[in-house]
Amino acid sequence: MMKLIGKLQNGMTFTEEFDGVNDFLALQQSDYNAIADEIEVVEVKIADEVLDFKGNMGQLYYELMK
Repeated sequence: MMKLIGKLQNGMTFTEEFDGVNDFLALQQSDYNAIADEIEVVEVKIADEVLDFKGNMGQLYYELMK
């Protein structure tokens, strides 16, 4: 399970859940991105552990692809 909290430019936050990292990566690679690359990442949890990450969704994608 992967859960992330994102922050829009207007300051509103939202939560998205994915079946796992591979699910998130597959959706970001599809023609319809799950979440826009420029959205700020507030928090990421993978298997109930908080990932030490600061950046946007695009940067998170590249970090998880490593």
